[in-house]
Amino acid sequence: MTCPMERLPGIFVAARDAESALQTLRETKLLLNGYRLQRKCHVVGIPLVRYPSAQDETILRRKLADFRIQETSFEPIVDRPRTLEDAVRGIVPPDLVPKLPRSLDVVGDIAVIELSPELELFSGEVGKGILRVNPHVRLVLRKAGEVVGTFRTRGLKVIAGSGGTETVHREFGCIYHLDVSSVYFNPRLSHERRRVAKQVREGEVVVDMFSGVGPYSILIARLQPYSKVYALDINPSAVRYLKENILANKVVDRVIPILGDARESSKNALYGTADRVIMNLPSRAQQYLDVASHIVKLAGGHIHYYQFISRDANLDAVIEYFRGSVLAQNRKVEALSYCKVVREVSPSRVQVAIEAFVA
Repeated sequence: MTCPMERLPGIFVAARDAESALQTLRETKLLLNGYRLQRKCHVVGIPLVRYPSAQDETILRRKLADFRIQETSFEPIVDRPRTLEDAVRGIVPPDLVPKLPRSLDVVGDIAVIELSPELELFSGEVGKGILRVNPHVRLVLRKAGEVVGTFRTRGLKVIAGSGGTETVHREFGCIYHLDVSSVYFNPRLSHERRRVAKQVREGEVVVDMFSGVGPYSILIARLQPYSKVYALDINPSAVRYLKENILANKVVDRVIPILGDARESSKNALYGTADRVIMNLPSRAQQYLDVASHIVKLAGGHIHYYQFISRDANLDAVIEYFRGSVLAQNRKVEALSYCKVVREVSPSRVQVAIEAFVA
């Protein structure tokens, strides 16, 4: 966040002389603190508390090879609040401060927050506070609904900042172009994506059944250049960005984008081809376990399965459901290597990950 510029006397020196100039200005008590230096090409402008006297100029000429004095505009440095609570103190009523969001999702330069109904009247102030605390954020959006529909999108409302909802997100050396209003992307799963991607071995064929803009597929292809990844998604917007991201990350030879429902798109063409299947659609992955069981090679392969469950649900029951669904397709879970909660979705709901070798 920038502040209004102020007209002040300044000294302009070659960039190579800037350190020497700063030291001399400190000694002569001419240096004005609290303002940003100007940097243009190879010249640095330094704010002064006053115009130099004749005696000051004599000292400056002795210490500096060349300089000029002129009035110009300098930007004040304003201390940035360290927390959202600090940023909205005196603006949001004290009884609502405990309800301020304790976390936010940052996708590229966009922050997405969940706001309690009590704070909706102060949503603009909260958004501006987030911008003050997070200088790399340019736009703040409030969640205005759940992730719904076939395309996995949610309603979002602008509460502060500027610009559109398209951004560029960087994660573990990969670049993802996306529009947060038209595709699903969860930055909180970055370490989970990396954990899975690091398991892929040379020569493996991976089917990413619900790829979105490609965070699993592209990271796998970058970490394991001798793999092949089929990336499927039913959302045309997601696949458009997926194709852009494949180009941006230089994995055209490794990631094959496919637009369409995973059930229809994988029939015949992908059945029996995969060493590894990723099922990152926790709201409906259960409905596709039959498809995943057929995509896995006859010799066997790994399934990475995600599901939303109640916080107090029995994990053993989830595992048994998974085993039973695979068995119903005349396949068998030979080894279960992983079953853990990977993130909290709400106070009452979590996302669980199951990994198994299916023969």
